[in-house]
Amino acid sequence: MTWSYSEDNLGTASAIERLNSVRLLVGDTDSTDQLVQDEEINFALAQASNNIYNAAAWCADVVAAKFSRMVSTELDGQLREDYSDLSKQYRKLSSSLKQSAAKYSGTTLGLSFGGTEISVIEATRSLTNRVKPSFTKDQFRADGLYGDYDTSYKE
Repeated sequence: MTWSYSEDNLGTASAIERLNSVRLLVGDTDSTDQLVQDEEINFALAQASNNIYNAAAWCADVVAAKFSRMVSTELDGQLREDYSDLSKQYRKLSSSLKQSAAKYSGTTLGLSFGGTEISVIEATRSLTNRVKPSFTKDQFRADGLYGDYDTSYKE
């Protein structure tokens, strides 16, 4: 297993840039305190279709699971390690990263919207060899107008 990080190579254009960006988002940038291996990040990126925020959220969940397995210890009231706090913090980080993924990918509800240009509609309607539609938008309106655009069918 390997671990690498370069703060000079962040981005989303290449695999190494995505790996470094995920590592930065998770906070796994200290080579002396490694949390997730490169292979695990690459797997997360593959599962998340190279979305660095979703991959980072997956990695934060993995780190949270790692710390949730460890027990909290206290030695003579002097020294205390509470791994449950670390687990909770990484779960919060995961939640925050999932929100960022939704925010920056533009698909918060999994919906995307598009449209057809009026010029394309007019060009299509002007073709004489097309079958006449059985209905059109606003076909029952008295004026046949929708805003400033005439939506009535033209033969």
